Amino acid sequence: MEILISAVAGDLISRFISSVTQNYRNHIHKEDDRRRLERILLRMHSVVEEAGGHHITNQGMLLQLKGLIEGFYLGYYMLDKIKFQPPEEESIEDEVSHEIQSFALSACNSRKRFRFADAIRTRTTVAFGNRSRTNLKDVVDGLETKIADMREFVILLGSHARLPRQPYSTYLYIENCMFGRRIEKDQVISFLLCNDPHDPYVSILPIIGPQRMGKKTLVQHACLDERVRNHFSHIFFFKEDDLKVGELSLNSKASQGKYLFVIEFLWDVDEAAWKKFQSYLQNMAGTGIKIVVIGRTEDIAKFGTTQPIRVKRLSEEEYWYYFKALAFGSMDPDEHPKLASLGMQLATEMNGSFISATIYGELLRANPNTQFWKRILLFLRELAQKHLTSSGLHPDDLFDRNIPVHLSRTSLVDGQVHSCLVYDVRVAGPAEGQLPKLTSRDMLLGGDIPVEDKFDVLVWRSRIPPYCNYIITYEKRKPRRMVEKEINKRNTTMAAWLLERIPLPCLTS
Repeated sequence: MEILISAVAGDLISRFISSVTQNYRNHIHKEDDRRRLERILLRMHSVVEEAGGHHITNQGMLLQLKGLIEGFYLGYYMLDKIKFQPPEEESIEDEVSHEIQSFALSACNSRKRFRFADAIRTRTTVAFGNRSRTNLKDVVDGLETKIADMREFVILLGSHARLPRQPYSTYLYIENCMFGRRIEKDQVISFLLCNDPHDPYVSILPIIGPQRMGKKTLVQHACLDERVRNHFSHIFFFKEDDLKVGELSLNSKASQGKYLFVIEFLWDVDEAAWKKFQSYLQNMAGTGIKIVVIGRTEDIAKFGTTQPIRVKRLSEEEYWYYFKALAFGSMDPDEHPKLASLGMQLATEMNGSFISATIYGELLRANPNTQFWKRILLFLRELAQKHLTSSGLHPDDLFDRNIPVHLSRTSLVDGQVHSCLVYDVRVAGPAEGQLPKLTSRDMLLGGDIPVEDKFDVLVWRSRIPPYCNYIITYEKRKPRRMVEKEINKRNTTMAAWLLERIPLPCLTS
């Protein structure tokens, strides 16, 4: 018996030592992979930054650069995930103060909801396969191969013209520049500057993508490029409803030169108006016409004389890179690991929305406080879970379909609770009338809410072309008890009215 116990104890000790040794080796290998990843990202950053200073016209090189940029964002995402992301079983709700316990969700429900949300959200494919392949070593090996294949790219880069250096003020703040879309912008510019004699007299490029994904911003930045401005004599911007107006306005302005038309289709395409406009262009006295059509559906693809550009949501990795810059500003995330961990969780809740990243990023940057960041995270989680459970759609997807979103509370900081329906996200140009004074920041930080049952709020003012102002409508919802009282009162009033007008039957003995 003693021999058996001794043998079992020896086996357990041997297994324990083996396990400790294996864990130590895994830790050493993981540290080596992390250092390799940091060195690779430094090289990749240099190549991407250098490529940003050249006008690349070769489509093969653009595809190579696109793959390099995807890998660049994936590498930084993996690095931050290692440093900041808490284990799955950890739940921030256990650390939340008593005043926001009403927001709390169980860790079990939170994990279920994340799986559900991932199943319905539309994401772009990450760089080296699907999301299940998140092993650090696989990512590092893939990036090393990719950077090794870029040697020819770096050599060829020198043969492409350098771009004029932008003023320092344009990239001092990330809100003042267009994030990402580098490849798409180069494709638009290449189309606009192309002088192929085999091209038709009217060349058309469709740009397709969801709402508020930066299609107009992309085209505006391409049109502001000095080479494009020097190439065209006339540049016009129309919406679909302006086609006839545009035709009338051109009658008095038509002259020799190169013309560029940018036309945005908000809803369905009016093919009759489009054909009339196109036939008019065929008779213009210009030396070449380029048209960029912008739309949300694939219907506009049939108008193109070239392959359309499809603007998609940012990948999870690219979106985190963008949101991190907005939320931290000049702060170093490495010095605030708890905030960085909360930031990664916040980024997953925003469904790739540029507007959400800007609104909440500004709030977070101005309040680098753990409790405040937790409040915003739990607020967004509660909002997303409620609508994912009831409709299967994220609140941003509901806004895209013009379906009202229910806010059970509008403020993050005060004890007041205001239940509102929020709907009708719309865009006002920089010169369109008087904008609402109340902002989304006021609503979130507990500003004075108007006494009216329905009021407009300025959600966001873009600081880059086309300088759009986004407005949304809030409509107060009455508490259920008040509604029930009003219904009962109305029913009582109706019954009294009927008794006055309908005679009771005579009772005879």
